[in-house]
Amino acid sequence: MIPRKFQFHTFSFLMSLLMSGVMSLAMLSIELAAFIDVITQWPRAWGISMLVAFPVSIVIVPITQKLVSRIVVSE
Repeated sequence: MIPRKFQFHTFSFLMSLLMSGVMSLAMLSIELAAFIDVITQWPRAWGISMLVAFPVSIVIVPITQKLVSRIVVSE
């Protein structure tokens, strides 16, 4: 198991992994008509999008958390 001190990085990594996978598949599906082309090109597109998504999420997640804490009021 992963130590608790790496919770933020683990969260960012998994969120980036899942979101970049879904988004790269969606964009390739729109771009390419043939199913086989989507399947063969998806791993490369996913890898490239993950290289962008993970560092961005490391920066964006804390900013988003601060914005949400200002917008949402406690009951």
